[in-house]
Amino acid sequence: MKARHLRIKFVAVLLFYSVAVCFAGSEQVEDDPIGIVLDILKSDDQEMQAVAIAMVKEMQGPQITKALAKELPNLSAASQVQLLSALGDRGDPVALPAVIAAIKAPDQSVRIAALKTLGQLGNASSVAGLAQRAASSTGDEQKAARESIYRLRGPEVDTVILAELDKAEPQVKVELISSIGERNIYAGLGALLETAKDPDRKVRAESFKVLKVIGKPGNLPALVDLLINAQSPSDRIAAEKTVAAVAHKIQDKNRQAQVVLDKLPSVKDVKSRSALLSVLGRIGDNSALPVLREELNSDGLDIRTASIRSLSSWPTPEPLSDLLSLARNSEGPLHKILALRGFVRLLGLESNRPAKETLEMYKQAMTLAPNPMEKKGVLSGLANIKSLEAMQMAAAYLQDTSLQQEAQVAVVKIAQGICDSSSRKERVTLEKPVKDLLEKVVKISKSELLRQQAQELIKKFEPSPGEVKQ
Repeated sequence: MKARHLRIKFVAVLLFYSVAVCFAGSEQVEDDPIGIVLDILKSDDQEMQAVAIAMVKEMQGPQITKALAKELPNLSAASQVQLLSALGDRGDPVALPAVIAAIKAPDQSVRIAALKTLGQLGNASSVAGLAQRAASSTGDEQKAARESIYRLRGPEVDTVILAELDKAEPQVKVELISSIGERNIYAGLGALLETAKDPDRKVRAESFKVLKVIGKPGNLPALVDLLINAQSPSDRIAAEKTVAAVAHKIQDKNRQAQVVLDKLPSVKDVKSRSALLSVLGRIGDNSALPVLREELNSDGLDIRTASIRSLSSWPTPEPLSDLLSLARNSEGPLHKILALRGFVRLLGLESNRPAKETLEMYKQAMTLAPNPMEKKGVLSGLANIKSLEAMQMAAAYLQDTSLQQEAQVAVVKIAQGICDSSSRKERVTLEKPVKDLLEKVVKISKSELLRQQAQELIKKFEPSPGEVKQ
């Protein structure tokens, strides 16, 4: 009965409020609707609560915001969450103190809602608190704090984020650095070049991550210096990725490695020089290939190794012949294997090379593979060729106990590729040779999944009833 009375009263107040706003302005009627709204929010009537919250968003005036904010801590957790969302949509900073207080609420759902609302109502003064909460919390609460830092508005927000870096503890500094990237604060590039040298490993890692995103080609000399002076292997890898990512922002592909190439002659330290050679492979600027080929003749083992690794990580197939020659002619087993793996990797990259030529290269790789592990790598690459010839090559190793599993996987994967890329008519013409190879897999495989996949593929290559094979 009480709930019904509350509904009737609320509807009446809404009507009165709507009419009064049109003729007299909200200031004359604000007490009545606010009282009813708060009564509904304190009740258990969820349906009416939703209506009341919708009305809250439409009511105008800072006095209404103030009255709502004052009652916020007196509501249930569910009602607080709803009201916080409404206060955020109202955009009235009068509610800010109540929102900040709600961030410390016992209920996590309220804290999360308050953090989200702070992203809507907050300003530069909210930066430190949000960064601290992001650093000290986990899960949805941390996510809400982070997203609110990213959403804060105001002309001083970016300035405060940068200013807080100098005095922040490492965990908080990581959050601030992340916000520089999310907010695209290009004025922070200089600061990031410094934090990339921070004593804390996580701070350095986050700095490199953000520099990849907002770094500009003009920052490459400084980034290359960071790479040369990297404090650890993980820093070196992060710096390489950053240098390559920023270099790729240079439109002229034949100039992307220029800064690294210019620096290389003056760098004599083996680790630093190796890092520069390595990053050339990540960049993939073909103008660097002559330099890498020259470095292959170096007296230093580590320099030659770095050059081979660089060629092996090239993003295009250009160094294929270099790697094949190295796989054949290198003196030590390490360089032979590195070159062979790089050769197989580059064979799998997209190219205009005919499938038959690629197949022949896989055959060469298989003859050069010195042990089962390397042969497995060749079979793994071969599995991406969609041809009967590739399937037959893989099937030749079905009886080799050291390669049997990989050969089975390759046969099934190639058959699937042929099925996906050919017409029904083309599949039927290949029925017998493909079916024979798949049936071998069904017969010898110990994997129930592989046998099932092979049996399903056999059906796809069989002609339909009444269909005539060509």
